Amino acid sequence: MLLKKRYFAFLIVLFSPLLMAQERIISIGGIVTEIVYLLEGQDQLVATDTSSIYPDAASHTPKVGYQRTLSVEGVLSMKPDVLLITPATGPAKVLAQLQEAGIKLVSIDGDDSQQGIVQRVTQVAKALNKEAQGQQAVAEINASFSRLQAPTHWSRPPRLLFVLQMHGAPMIAGQGTAPDALFKMAGAVNAAEQINGYKTLTPEALLAIQPDAIVVTTQGLDRAGAASIWSLPGLSITPAAKAKRLVDLDALMVLGLGPRTPQAIESLQQQLSDWTP
Repeated sequence: MLLKKRYFAFLIVLFSPLLMAQERIISIGGIVTEIVYLLEGQDQLVATDTSSIYPDAASHTPKVGYQRTLSVEGVLSMKPDVLLITPATGPAKVLAQLQEAGIKLVSIDGDDSQQGIVQRVTQVAKALNKEAQGQQAVAEINASFSRLQAPTHWSRPPRLLFVLQMHGAPMIAGQGTAPDALFKMAGAVNAAEQINGYKTLTPEALLAIQPDAIVVTTQGLDRAGAASIWSLPGLSITPAAKAKRLVDLDALMVLGLGPRTPQAIESLQQQLSDWTP
């Protein structure tokens, strides 16, 4: 009898990771989903939100809507056990109802810094029961950051302005945004650092900001074209427009800092390799 008990206890220990892996998970937020794939936890995913577009496989997963406007019905239809969320996930009323329905909410959070990126990876790894993969990913991310160097030929940091063209009027990114943090990591200056968050782009603002280069998303550039960027009111009088200096980065890499941030910094620096004041 004692031998049987020990045998069953051994089986429980042996297969407990597999049992935990059967949890049905919905990942909310492009960076969170990217980390899930980085840790090879996609087999647990039953759905993601519409901002989850990287890697390409993530864009083909069932969608439960946009992270800020989730619906109870949409999420419950996927019968999840766990919802990985970010501080931007909402509405709060929907999250409360999902929690009441028995769904476990796991918040993935961290500031826009190297440490914040590492923190998010560690949190996702714990939620997926993939701590070993998480430790390896963290080591690789830290190694990538340690290899970065600010370009030595810059006599002063370039003044960069991130312009977001989505729907409606173009917006620029000030303090407290992911582009602001990215620029500083790259050794550059955010030309709009005197404002907080995202603000509507105006000719008056451009006159005061005088950026050396304009940074946009690759997706926005592909959709609108460079000509539409340079035709924005007030942009023609800036150093960036006179030099036609336009930098593009993948939307997910510039709008949210994640595992690929070192690559984003390298791309930013490389696209500005010929810049001189």
